[in-house]
Amino acid sequence: MVELTNAFAVALVLTAVFAFRFRYWRSPGVMAAYFAFFFAAEWVAGRFFFPPGALGIEIAWVSFALTPPVVVAIVLVDRYERRHGQPTREGR
Repeated sequence: MVELTNAFAVALVLTAVFAFRFRYWRSPGVMAAYFAFFFAAEWVAGRFFFPPGALGIEIAWVSFALTPPVVVAIVLVDRYERRHGQPTREGR
């Protein structure tokens, strides 16, 4: 259960950071694909490569805590770019 929670939390924060860095927040298909990749990679690593108990539930709490600031930054940057006519990923 902890492996799945950690995989979900880490995939969530990595997907948010990916979306923020590469401006993919308007591409839900790409976001879903990256989330699935990050989730699978983290779950496989936690399940088969790390010793039991190496990654506690604290990893999930930290990842869940880091996700909202990144999402807020995405919303603010998107709002700023729309208001000021900045080129978006689709406009390049």
